[in-house]
Amino acid sequence: MRDLPRRTVTALVYGGVVLAAVFTPPIVFALVLAAAGFVAFTELVALRRAGRVVVVQGAIVVIGLLALWVLRGVTLPLSWPYTITIPHVLLMVLIATWAADVFSYIGGSLFGRHKIAPRISPGKTWEGTLVGFVAASIVFLVLNRALGSGYPGVFGSMYPIDVVVGIGIGPVAFAGDLLESLTKRRAGVKDSGTFLPGHGGMLDRIDSLVATAPFVLLPLLVPCCAPSLG
Repeated sequence: MRDLPRRTVTALVYGGVVLAAVFTPPIVFALVLAAAGFVAFTELVALRRAGRVVVVQGAIVVIGLLALWVLRGVTLPLSWPYTITIPHVLLMVLIATWAADVFSYIGGSLFGRHKIAPRISPGKTWEGTLVGFVAASIVFLVLNRALGSGYPGVFGSMYPIDVVVGIGIGPVAFAGDLLESLTKRRAGVKDSGTFLPGHGGMLDRIDSLVATAPFVLLPLLVPCCAPSLG
């Protein structure tokens, strides 16, 4: 928790930039994704000592960034004083993934006792990870009810697939984080870079997100589930 103030400031700035990009024209969001991908691959080149796992990590980054781009096109019109269109599924992915990261860190700092994989990621504990899982599920499902399901056609009801995705988003985020930790350990470094103060490199910040985005997108690729992409 000693580094919490700096981590918090960096996270707020990073989150603000990403959320602002979400509501900008698609080309701006595409440029933000391209910039993130460029920095991430620069870091992967520096981690090449890790061997084949770098190739796997690179493939996930590409697939994840493409999935984020596609999710930007899944929109929902909301009528407030004015009618606006929002990329509601993308917002659910971003906020739920961030919730998993934030609450696992806080939960681990406060309650963490039992290590999950001390040789790969010494800071991860069962207690903190489970707190993150619960937080991600709650956030995803609450936003799902508030903004509308991303999978309106499944089984004639939104509930089954939404609950499955809501429960799964935390573990998938954890898997993405753990893979990136394995890459760093095999390369013999603590962080993937220094791009984000208190968080390390770009990979340290997007590792979970590039895993959860394809996971949430996958049901949308099924014809019965897919809404129109705007």
